[in-house]
This record gives sequence, C-alpha cells and structure tokens, in this order.
Amino acid sequence: MAANEQMSKVPSLLGRRPQKIIENHLFRRQRSIKLSAKAASVDYGDEDAGNDKTYVVLIFGEKAKLTHCEDVRKIIHQYDIKTTLEVISKEEKYLYLTASTDTLLRLADEAELTKMTVTGSMQKFNYHSISDFLLPGMTEDDIVRFCEAPVLIKDVVKPQLLPYIRNGIVEELFPLHDIEYLEKFGFDWRRRTLPIEHIRNYFGASIGLYFAFIEFYTKALIWPALFGVCQYLWSVNLSAVIGFYVIWSTIFLELWKRRCAGLAYRWGTIEMSSLDKPRTRYKGEEKLDPITGKLTRHYPMRYTYIQMYCISYPVVLLCVVAAAYFALYQFQIEAEVLADFGPNSWLLYVPVIIQSILIAIFSWAYEKLATFLTELENHRTRLQYERHRVNKLMIFEIVNNFFSLFYIAFIIQDLKQLNYQLMMQLLIFQIVCIAQEVGIPLLAVIKQKFAKLMHKELDEEKLSLVSDVSRYEQCFFEAGLDQYQSTYEDYLQMCIQFGYVVLFAAVAPFAALGALINNVFAMHIDLFKLCNIFKRPFARRTKNIGAWQSAFELLSVMAILSNCGLLYLLPNVRAFVVQHFPSMPNLSFVLFEHLLLGLKFVIHKAIHERPRWVRIALMKADYESSQAYKNIRKFTSNKKVD
Repeated sequence: MAANEQMSKVPSLLGRRPQKIIENHLFRRQRSIKLSAKAASVDYGDEDAGNDKTYVVLIFGEKAKLTHCEDVRKIIHQYDIKTTLEVISKEEKYLYLTASTDTLLRLADEAELTKMTVTGSMQKFNYHSISDFLLPGMTEDDIVRFCEAPVLIKDVVKPQLLPYIRNGIVEELFPLHDIEYLEKFGFDWRRRTLPIEHIRNYFGASIGLYFAFIEFYTKALIWPALFGVCQYLWSVNLSAVIGFYVIWSTIFLELWKRRCAGLAYRWGTIEMSSLDKPRTRYKGEEKLDPITGKLTRHYPMRYTYIQMYCISYPVVLLCVVAAAYFALYQFQIEAEVLADFGPNSWLLYVPVIIQSILIAIFSWAYEKLATFLTELENHRTRLQYERHRVNKLMIFEIVNNFFSLFYIAFIIQDLKQLNYQLMMQLLIFQIVCIAQEVGIPLLAVIKQKFAKLMHKELDEEKLSLVSDVSRYEQCFFEAGLDQYQSTYEDYLQMCIQFGYVVLFAAVAPFAALGALINNVFAMHIDLFKLCNIFKRPFARRTKNIGAWQSAFELLSVMAILSNCGLLYLLPNVRAFVVQHFPSMPNLSFVLFEHLLLGLKFVIHKAIHERPRWVRIALMKADYESSQAYKNIRKFTSNKKVD
C-alpha cells in the first residue's frame, strides 16, 4: 500500500538511471563515505529488513508491476531472506536483499563451504556444530566471509527468479560495493605486496588467485630481467641462456603451483571437484544424480562431443589457417616494399606495425568466437567451460602471435630480423594492453572532472520518498557501472606476454625487462578498475588457475624447442658441432634438446605441487572426518540397543 502511494506521488519525469561510468565514479568518491555513518542508524522502513546490511540489490524493469514485485518478494522470503521494496517511480523499483547471521550460516551449510576448525583442519561447515568453527577472537558473524554472503543469497534466489529475468521483469541482480572496504585497495607507494587476503575476502577466490598469480609472476620476472641485461652486456653463451630459461620457467611454474595450493587450502577451495554446482547457463533435463541422489540438470555428453569435434574445432582450424595466411602475407608485402623503395626506406616499418595491429584485432575477434563456440558445447561446470575455451584460444593465439616469428627463425633464418620483429610485436602488444588498462580509467577520471561541474543534487521531492538516502544513491549510481565478466582476458595477456619472454629468449634479452615494467603498473591498474570502473562481481570459487597453468607449461616446453633451434642456426655453433661431432651434427642438437627436456622433467618431479604442510593438513582433515563418521555410527548403534 505504501508503495502505491509513493508511486502516485512521483511524476514519470524523474527519468531512468544514468548509464555513465563517471557519474557512478563521482558518487562513490564524493557521497558514500560521508553518508556511510548515517546508513548504520537508518530505519529501512520495512518490518522484515531490520537494520541488517544490504548484500544484494535487485532492480526491476519498466514492465514490472507491483504485483510482480510482491511475487518476487514472496519467493525470496521462502528462504528466510529479508527484503526491502522501494518504489520511486515507474522506472525505478528496487528490492534490497539482506539476511541474518543465522540464515547465512544455514545457507553456508547447504552450500558446503569449507571452513577452518578449532583443531586447525579445514572441514565442510556444519550449522549444528558452529562452535567447532569459532576460532579465537571470532564471533558467528565472522564465519561467513565478506565475499560469500552475496553469493549464498544469489545462489538460492536466482534459480527461482529465472522466469522473471527472462521476461524482463527483473532487470539486474548485483552486490553493492562497500566503500569503507574499498579504502584497503587504495594505491600506496610504501606497499611492496598486494593485499591478496583482502582481495580474496572482498572479490572471492577467482579474482584473488589472479592477483596472487600476477604478483608472483612479476616478482619472478626480476631474475630473467637481470639476466637479460647481463646477456646483452657480456654476450653470455646461448647454451647458458637456454639452460637458464629452462630452469627459471620450470621452477617458476612449479613454485606457483605450491603457492596456489597453499592459498586454495586456506580459502577452502582445494578439494573442489566435478560435483560442484553447474553453471547458470548450463542446459539440460532435470534428473536424479546417481552419486548424490539429488535432482540436477543432465545433458548427454555425446551432443557436447559432436559440437566440439564436428563444429568447434573445424572452425578453429579455419581461423588458424587464416591467421597463418595473413602472417605470411606480411612478408610478401615487405618484399614488394623492399624492391620498390630499397632497404633504407622507413616504409619497411609499416608492414610490421600493421601485422602487430592485426594480431591484436584478430585476438579480440577470436576471443569472442571461442566464447561463442564453447557456450554452444554446453559444459556443465565453470572449470570445464574455461578449460575448453582456453584450449581453443591457445591454439589460435600461438599461431596468431608467434607463427611469423617461427617463420623468420626457421624458414628465412634471419636472427637479426627475428629480434626486430619480436621486439616490435611485443612493443605493439604492450601498447595495446596499456591502452586498454590505462585508457578506460583515464577517460573515467577526465569525465569525472566534467561531471563534477555538471552534477546536481537529486530532487527533494524524490529524496523524500527514500527511506535510506545513502543506500538509494549508491544503488542508483552503481547500476550504471559496467559488468565485470571474468579474469579471462587478464590471464590471456599474461600468457601471450610469457610466450614473448621465453620462446625466443636467445635473441631477445630485454623482453623480460619490458614485461616486468609493464606488469608492475598493470596489477595496480587492474585493481583500480575492479574497485572503480566495474560493478562489484559475485565471488567465484576456484582451486587453481585452471587451463592457464597448462597453457604456461605448454609455452615453457615450446621454448626449449625454439631456443635449441635458434642455437643450431648460429654459424659458429654449427661449425663447432661439425668439427667435434662430424658423424652426427644434427643428432647432437636433438640430444641437447632432450637433455633440457629431461632437466625440466626432473625439476618438475623434484618439486611437489603441494607444500608438505598442506598435504599433512589434508590428511588430518580426512582422519578427523573418518573418526567423526565412526563415532556417529557407534552412537547410532548404541541408541538402537538401548
């Protein structure tokens, strides 16, 4: 009734939500902090909501009527989730979702979140044994982490609201940013490491692992950067260069797996499996799961395989052939320019620059195509989906970015041109990345200065209908922010960059230094964009970086082959081998290559992918689970006897 009265008071001229990034950015920096204190003491005007924190905002579309809004509220209330409906006008209808600590703990039990127990082991949370998870200094409010509450609410609510979402009645569903928590991510010159734990607590494990990886990778680049300077100054023997990069890349990847395992254990995601919940877009029929006995969606795998091998990979092959053709066509253009204008003409730079720009364009277009094809394959879990998408992408990206370099190295066999082509492509690649990373935030800041002059206070009549001004304004402006998709493109940039660093390290000593400088700024810019340019994403759970680990390892193996091939092309090295091994000059390089592959394998086996403390902790958790199961069985048996 109150909602109808509010709706009749406000004219439709109030307009729709703005869709400009800068207005959102301006709001969060100027208004939210000074109004945050007021939010703590405001009565939301809903008997259901109380004074609990708003975790998720649901925005209704224009076609949503009050009856639709009430129907949605009833659905949500079934899960003991509290709501506050705020109707400002026909175009503006908000539903604020919150939950008590008790509700969140029950949802955490149903979601089988893994938490640290008082014994020091990680166990699936049990609502009926809350005291087992109350570590020293903790309260029940601290058990569910900052990033987990919105996801728990979304996971139980969204499946029931899908018909309303498809019909346009529910327009958006997203968690609000926490202005005070965002202050933890402000840039600080004195900070030597990223606040990984804070990032995980706010954005979730998936984004937390990305920032942990880029920080680990950037620190690891210090060694090849220093070695590259020494390589240039003192002309280090190329055999030593190749050996160094084999050892460095292998140790880096193995140590990262250990670091990743430690983080995944502390974050409770290390034992994720294929039994995890299916993706939201996964399609299938509702059937009983033979393992869990629950009603879940099932889709015949044969249809997925038919899509993969009859449609997706033939399309990928055509794209790979097209990318190889364009790469070779560049050399034909260079030959024509050389014949017409001579070797000293500046026009010789044009084909290389155009080729580098085309590589960036093709990468962007193919990423969209790979996503579309993988979506058609209908993989059940997000991990499966990401693995198959990355597999398609890496096949194309290796050809798109590195085919011309392999052609110059092993067909034309011109190492000077190879160095020039590689550094030019790497430079263009870094410029494109910087343009993407810096351009959007810079544009937002510039627009902020303009919006600061044009900004007007909200109409007093409109504000009088709002029970909580701070919450309403934050929702009003954050609704116009762009949606953050995933860490997919960020990992892709790092993977391609890693290829430029290691594949032709023998002739590109400064590639690692350029990557190091770029990454120092990139990781801070990525964090800035997440906090200021995008809506706050729902947290995603993950135990590792998935298929990207395999992609980095593939490039590491390819680096051994390519650098050994470059070593073989050097006239002095070939003459030395022919002189000392006249009967088997080619075989000697094959043996050297296999020796390096063997060295990589030995390092891989020598460094366990999980630290010892993680292995012990997992075994301890298994032991405690088995003991608890025995005690339950014993208690049940004694009860039956009595």
